[in-house]
Amino acid sequence: MNPYTITEKGKDISLQNGLNEQLCSDELVSIDRKELNETIRLQQGMIFKFKGVNGHFIHTLCDGELVYRLGLTPSHVVGKQLIDFLPEQITKRKLVFYERAWSGEDHVTYEEELNGIHYFTALRPVKRNGEVIEVIGSCMDITDRKNIEKALLESETKYRLIAENMTDLIILFDSQGKCIYASPSHETVLGYPPEYFLSQNTLHLIHPNDSSLIINGFEEVNKTKTPLRVEFRLLHAERGWKLFDCTASPVLDEDDEVKHIMVVAKDITEKRRAEEFLWKSEKLSLVGELAAGVAHEIRNPLTSIKGFIQLFQQGVRNEEYFDVVLSEFNRIEDIIKEFLSLAKPQEIQLHSVSIPSLLKEIYTLMKPEAYLKNVEIIIDSDRSIPLVRCDANQIKQVLLNLCKNSIEATDAYKKGVLKISAHLEDQNQLCIQVMDNGIGISEERLKRLGEPFYSNKEKGTGLGLMLCFRIIKEHRGTITFESIENQGTTVKIRLPV
Repeated sequence: MNPYTITEKGKDISLQNGLNEQLCSDELVSIDRKELNETIRLQQGMIFKFKGVNGHFIHTLCDGELVYRLGLTPSHVVGKQLIDFLPEQITKRKLVFYERAWSGEDHVTYEEELNGIHYFTALRPVKRNGEVIEVIGSCMDITDRKNIEKALLESETKYRLIAENMTDLIILFDSQGKCIYASPSHETVLGYPPEYFLSQNTLHLIHPNDSSLIINGFEEVNKTKTPLRVEFRLLHAERGWKLFDCTASPVLDEDDEVKHIMVVAKDITEKRRAEEFLWKSEKLSLVGELAAGVAHEIRNPLTSIKGFIQLFQQGVRNEEYFDVVLSEFNRIEDIIKEFLSLAKPQEIQLHSVSIPSLLKEIYTLMKPEAYLKNVEIIIDSDRSIPLVRCDANQIKQVLLNLCKNSIEATDAYKKGVLKISAHLEDQNQLCIQVMDNGIGISEERLKRLGEPFYSNKEKGTGLGLMLCFRIIKEHRGTITFESIENQGTTVKIRLPV
């Protein structure tokens, strides 16, 4: 065989193998390119490229799910300028970023919105031999994040608007008692700018008699992690002491520990003055109504004394007569003393009070009116009840109001019974109960007892019960009503011992 022929065949075979390998390599590259394009098309964001051509930016690639959510397709973008598929205003904004990236600036980013979709874009130039040959951009949908940010901003704006325009004081403390926020209302209500509370300890603004209450209350909120409500006085920059109704609420962290304490305080100075005026008016009204009964009760011993004096004038002498006259004088003195004690205006003063003795005084005052209305008064108290810290005159006022209401609620066709009892419910709580067998109160009316100007009586004002609720609240106690129509009413007053 000719050696030349063998050599030529070998070259043909080698060439054929090289062509086959090239074809295989091209096919693999084609497959990889298709897979890459498919990956770009299926990814949730958007990938695009652009080049600078004759002073214009022409897009050479654009694909991804975000393209379609924006209301576009690759054919809308590829080979086109921004102005060809976007509104003019958006085009102007985006061209600024395109220019920066084409000038070689790395990591150019911006946010934009189209057809209700918010997206974030990052641009990065591709350089060859130090020159930018194209820019690659990647986008991701941030609509959900934007909606959350918008909702948070609206919420913050709303609450800031409330905080900056409300008349109540809002102040935020950390767990150590340092103020970290004070609402603008501090300046209008107290005369101090909010910064005043941030820069220093303001305990000196609290009334000296209330400071221990506030310090102990702060410690209690920290310890129990429960809200606390107190009343205390704060010093106005120019107008003296003001009274505030304050609620302190703990703000817990993820470990269930107190991180902040939020305090909301309402100026109740004028409200309290109005209540004091109503209190005095109601007190005078009650004194006037009791006067008739007291006069009747005094007339009886005076009649007895007059009779004995007439006997003395006739020369009748008996030692027992003098004892009777003296006891009648003592009876008159007790009645007048209790009546004056009720009528005399007094400041609220807490003392250790004997509840059984207090009930005896109530009996003395109410007996005349009860006698006139054919009502029997029964006093039942446990002598072992310890002394209770309270204002005796105010608690007496509450009980007189309740007893008076019970007597007035008596059914005219049957004998009335009014029972006043006191006992310990536990070591820390005293219960005083006022029970009658009167006409009772409907369930609907029970819910509204204690509201001003709402009364169960035809000509009543409701102020008496409103003041009763307030007095018991000031003593950190509770007052509840239970009633059945045509059977009677039971009022329970609970006070801390």
